[in-house]
Amino acid sequence: YWTFNGDVPGQMIRVREGDTVEVEFSKNPSSTVPHNVDFHAATGPGGGAEATFTAPGHTSTFSFKALQAGLYIYHCAVAPVGMHIANGMYGLILVEPKEGLPKVDKEFYIVQGDFYTKGKKGAQGLQPFDMDKAIAEQPEYVVFNGHVGSIAGDNALKAKTGETVRMYVGNGGPNLVSSFHVIGEIFDKVYVEGGKLIN
Repeated sequence: YWTFNGDVPGQMIRVREGDTVEVEFSKNPSSTVPHNVDFHAATGPGGGAEATFTAPGHTSTFSFKALQAGLYIYHCAVAPVGMHIANGMYGLILVEPKEGLPKVDKEFYIVQGDFYTKGKKGAQGLQPFDMDKAIAEQPEYVVFNGHVGSIAGDNALKAKTGETVRMYVGNGGPNLVSSFHVIGEIFDKVYVEGGKLIN
């Protein structure tokens, strides 16, 4: 993995509509390539990608005003962008409406991603990125939250009957479409990646 803060997806970032978001992006000196962050919640060219382009051992800063409520992806946008995303550099940023969101009992953060490895699915050891598989859109893994079984079995998302649940669902990609769907209750309001609020 290439990660934001050590895991895939990067941590969920939560701000309020109208907030000024200040970003300080630091690269580990042991890294061998530059990275950046493109916030789809930032209005303007590149979502901060140019301002946060950071070489190993350096720190970059920028700020933006969160103008539109919704749920948005953020990702590394250094070329080749698909390679950086397919190695795990993505996450979600929530811009809550000015009035906030109604209280719920539980919230879940789920992001789908596709991974393209030199080895076959299940192969042990370090698995470098495979550009040919990525170009052909033939991943070895399509997972939620960066890991096989991350929300299944013992890791299943659990709620008790009658509890209210809010799910933040996004698609890190870089290639495949997420067809995530819930079987069960009717939703009151749902945020989906891309900032749309569905009533």
